[in-house]
Amino acid sequence: MKFKIEPPYYPIVYVRGYAMTENEREETFHDTYYGFAATSVEKRAAPAPEYYQADLFEGQLIRFMKLAGKAYCDATNRGLEDSEANPSRSLWVCRFYDDDVMRDKLRDIEQHAEDLRKLVCETIPRRLKDCGVDLGPGLKHYKVILIAHSMGGLVCRTLIQNLLPARSEKPADWIHRLVTMGTPHKGIELGRIPDFMERLILRTANPYNANIFEEKRMRQYLKLPAGCEPHSLGLENSRYAFPVKRCLCLIGSDYESYNAVQHVTGNFSDGLVKQDRAYVVAGKPDARGKYTSEQKPFWANVHRAHSGRRGIVNSYESFENIHRFLFGDVKAEVYLEHVQLRRPAEKQTSYFYDLEFALSIRGTPLYLHRRQQQPCENAIRYSRADLEKKTVLLHTLFLNSHLRTTSAPYSHFKVEFQIREHAVKKGFLWDKEYPAKTIYAEDLEVRVGDFEEQLPGAEVQYRWFSEGGPWRNADPAGDGFRIPLRAAGAVTANFLIQAGDWPDDSVGDDA
Repeated sequence: MKFKIEPPYYPIVYVRGYAMTENEREETFHDTYYGFAATSVEKRAAPAPEYYQADLFEGQLIRFMKLAGKAYCDATNRGLEDSEANPSRSLWVCRFYDDDVMRDKLRDIEQHAEDLRKLVCETIPRRLKDCGVDLGPGLKHYKVILIAHSMGGLVCRTLIQNLLPARSEKPADWIHRLVTMGTPHKGIELGRIPDFMERLILRTANPYNANIFEEKRMRQYLKLPAGCEPHSLGLENSRYAFPVKRCLCLIGSDYESYNAVQHVTGNFSDGLVKQDRAYVVAGKPDARGKYTSEQKPFWANVHRAHSGRRGIVNSYESFENIHRFLFGDVKAEVYLEHVQLRRPAEKQTSYFYDLEFALSIRGTPLYLHRRQQQPCENAIRYSRADLEKKTVLLHTLFLNSHLRTTSAPYSHFKVEFQIREHAVKKGFLWDKEYPAKTIYAEDLEVRVGDFEEQLPGAEVQYRWFSEGGPWRNADPAGDGFRIPLRAAGAVTANFLIQAGDWPDDSVGDDA
């Protein structure tokens, strides 16, 4: 054989979202890449006298074809045969709507998932072998990466939780990573329509086969065990369980840039999917209805709409998160710990606090993750008592040391962080809420790398934007590196950064 699989650069399979009407499915049919080559052009700030410039994003599929050092090839037509690259680094589109359009009949989601199964388990291995790729005995070296938008994530889960186990196949043997963007893993909640009316519409009328987003139907095609909620990947101790830490869920928050459906779905959403319904979990919740951190996937909040010009698919944010999750080699978890609020509490007044957090990585002109109340409506909110006793995971990010240069031999990210205090004073007839106060706001730069030549033993360094000056070493400890908040009278706390190799043991034996 001429070529070998080079982990983690497995074939990538795109799985598109819901095409509601016959016209939408027809348009999808006539798009070679089912929307994954969709571009976006936005207005960005520039120096005077222009003040603005057009910023071009070529689309995810094309970006993977330009990936520095490990470019992917398009598998369409003779894309594999004519490419000089390793054919295993190839891009595929699951065209599950083709048969629906050609036969003029909308099939069930199980049939769409069967199309995906045939592509992953039969078509791609056969074509790779024909192009001289060594897949190992019994396809031992072969897996795929699934990248899905919206309903496409449910098609992937139907493959993972239903079709492969039904054939006594372990999903983890076929699938290396699962990435979903704006997928309604817990169904779609039309927030401004009463629940009973919503259920009546979906179950009785079933417009455009939309009951696939309703819990009763989801439990059928996902083969969910009793006690598992709709967004569960199933029982953790099952031999067919897919590791939740192989999953990245991108959650949108720009509902205002979506179409008219936003007025039905409401805020705290990407315009169609509520933020608290856009991620998977493993197993069952505890008695309080909660999940542990080990039961949750990796995820990022991106300020993008469900689709359209400012959609979650055709965005820098999604691509930059995805390729670092897939091909990065450093995982960094950022926590806030040991919070002490110094402002005195007034009598008859209750307090709650918004932790607002935005993160960018060197070389990216945007935020890869945002937890902000404005404009995202997704701040991390705690009461005063809870905030002072909790260690809060702000975000898990992935870095790629292969993108470093000789002049900047480190991975570098920036954190914008603020704490907003809300006070509500108890009244005789009604409570009085005071305007929120920002009690802490600062930008922090962090860099992770090997600095043995300059600063022996230093692995994590930081500096505050407001102070400038040289980099400082974060305090090393057995559980990570600590950075005390810049001195402020209202609050003290530490950032705790735990940096280590990626992938790690959490993904199972597919590291």
